[in-house]
Amino acid sequence: MSKLDQLMKEIERFSDKAFGNPTQRNELGPLYKLKSELNELIAKTDDTHEWADCMLLLLDAARRKGFTPEQLFGFCLEKLEINKKRTWVKTGDQYSHEK
Repeated sequence: MSKLDQLMKEIERFSDKAFGNPTQRNELGPLYKLKSELNELIAKTDDTHEWADCMLLLLDAARRKGFTPEQLFGFCLEKLEINKKRTWVKTGDQYSHEK
């Protein structure tokens, strides 16, 4: 079993016990919490626990939606290929793609 699979099992055990299983609580709960955690991460980018909070919430939301880690990685690879084909424009500290 990979470390990612082990992590997902631990997330499942903790999250289902603390917040209810996916039929009791869907992916929106962890996604709304992720929004607030992202603000904390932006404010404290050196805090490794803030990075972990965001990752844990994203993985839990994806699991509750029914996605596996392998599927998530596949989605990332697909999206990366799309992003590579775009033209990116810098605006201040951010980048956006031309439409």
